[in-house]
Amino acid sequence: MSFLDSMPTKGRHVEWFTPTTIKHELIEEFGVFDLDAATAASNPMGAERFFTKDDDALTQEWFGDNVYLNPPYGRIISKFIDKAIREWESGRATRIVMLLPSRTCTQWFHKLYEHDSVEIRFFKGRLRFNDSNPAPMPSMLAIIQ
Repeated sequence: MSFLDSMPTKGRHVEWFTPTTIKHELIEEFGVFDLDAATAASNPMGAERFFTKDDDALTQEWFGDNVYLNPPYGRIISKFIDKAIREWESGRATRIVMLLPSRTCTQWFHKLYEHDSVEIRFFKGRLRFNDSNPAPMPSMLAIIQ
């Protein structure tokens, strides 16, 4: 199944661009990212390499010491989590920093939570995606290294 085929239906918004303040904080802590594994063509994180919807990140190899992932937040998110874990376990990615919805009742959350090499950080309150109104869900970072 391609990235585009698996987008949710019913008009739900699944693309949430990383807030500018979070972008700056992540770059300050982790440095510039080698790869942004799910982004827009404008490459807002300024990564050296990046994958857009057209590149279908799920079929690509994610090489980099410092990979960033803010995946679509629909049902496809579990595929991105599985892919991130596989890429880290393969050694192609040294560290993957993931901005995710905080959905602790999901199987993909528990897969991350139970993984020995994943650190989870919860944001206080709700982020302002696209630097606008607060997001409809809480957010978290998951860092695998």
